[in-house]
Amino acid sequence: MEALVSQIFSVGFGIIVPFIFVLTIVVFFHELGHFYVARRCGVTVEVFSVGFGRPLASWYDKHGTQWKIGWMPLGGYVKFLGDENAASAPDIEAIEKMDTQTRKTTLFDKPLGQRAAVVAAGPVANFILAIIIFAGLYAVLGQRVTDPVVGAVVADSAAERAGFQPGRSHYRN
Repeated sequence: MEALVSQIFSVGFGIIVPFIFVLTIVVFFHELGHFYVARRCGVTVEVFSVGFGRPLASWYDKHGTQWKIGWMPLGGYVKFLGDENAASAPDIEAIEKMDTQTRKTTLFDKPLGQRAAVVAAGPVANFILAIIIFAGLYAVLGQRVTDPVVGAVVADSAAERAGFQPGRSHYRN
């Protein structure tokens, strides 16, 4: 029984918790990409959520966007003004009832290029995050370098005359 409990904690805290942590970071940056480009294009963002279900925490920023952290951290979404749901399907009835000025801040009313930029921004943000993570790992951990050790010395060669011996390192700092 003790081995079973140990195995459960090992899997839970050794695999599942780190997986959920990394997934949450990736989802946050993905949604942040959509959010940032939408804001730059003048789209009103109603909700920015990481996680699904009932919110564990929720607050509003100065632009009126509701930021949520859901209890089930397996995804996220950004909901724009005029969206029927989190999948960004336009709510045609609601959009038709909006005045012209408000309608201009919906994703639905933006030109194709801006809509495409908002949609592409999530995957682009993930790509940039991957570059940052790998560059950071490379900077911290470095690159494996094989020591310059002489493997063999050919008889009557310049290396032998210079005193090189197999198994020794001959580099200077």
